[in-house]
Amino acid sequence: MSINSWSGKPPFLEPHGSPLYVPSTIRTTILPGVTMDYGYHDQHAGILLAQNTALEDDSDLSASWVMLTRAGGFEPLPNETIQHRTQGRVALEVSAPSPSPGVSPLSIKCDRGTAFITTQRLIYLPATPTDQLQSFATTIINAQDGCTGSTWGGFGASFWETSVKPVPGGHIPADFTRVNMKLVFNDGGHSDWAIKYEKIKERVYHYAQLARETGQTNMLNMVHGEDLPEYSPRASEFEQPARDHQQQAQVEERAEEAARQQQANQPLPDEPPPDYDAAQMQAVEMQFDERERQENERR
Repeated sequence: MSINSWSGKPPFLEPHGSPLYVPSTIRTTILPGVTMDYGYHDQHAGILLAQNTALEDDSDLSASWVMLTRAGGFEPLPNETIQHRTQGRVALEVSAPSPSPGVSPLSIKCDRGTAFITTQRLIYLPATPTDQLQSFATTIINAQDGCTGSTWGGFGASFWETSVKPVPGGHIPADFTRVNMKLVFNDGGHSDWAIKYEKIKERVYHYAQLARETGQTNMLNMVHGEDLPEYSPRASEFEQPARDHQQQAQVEERAEEAARQQQANQPLPDEPPPDYDAAQMQAVEMQFDERERQENERR
């Protein structure tokens, strides 16, 4: 996450790259130990590319900053496209409690601006930039636990918030390991924002997982606005259970056939089994005793 803030007039670029002179004294830190002079579009594009390469080498993929244009927008990172935009009375609140004694709580606010979801970042541009806040940005992979709610116990404007991990050089004091980013949608639109964020986050995490599995760190450049392909199990995942079931049925059928053949081939006995006569006699006696008992009961 990074916040652009400086004194003096904010730097701008012509929309199509024509350089607009800005005094070289206006500088900002992009990566640790790297600075640039605003005003030269070609240099900016090259540094963006270098930054993107550094992002791929960074374990937490966590660098981000915003370069503004004269038209009031921002310069995208390589392979970055805007997926959602909400403008109007969208307020931003960046806050965090004091992490330790002697450190003041963090509180940055803006009442009106435009919020963007891109294939790589969440970006907020104030309607009226100030010396304190020119822009705000965080990579989607550094935003966690996005949720919605309402101010004033459900009677006020709806908001969306997330926990964000700051990055070095992002103008957030190093004392704060996480900050809360809240967007208040005074004119509505929080539901559309939340739904779009979840979709893009799913794709970002999908490609991040592929990057970990394959070792190809440029996977995050492949994030796009289209839906992910539906999961289709390989044919072998269906064939193996079916094959096992078929083999089991064949085994049972062969066992039943063998039992039938054994019974058919077994010769009939030439004489009764042991104690057969005694058992027959006992059965006859029990029948006579039962008849005699029933006749006695009738009398």
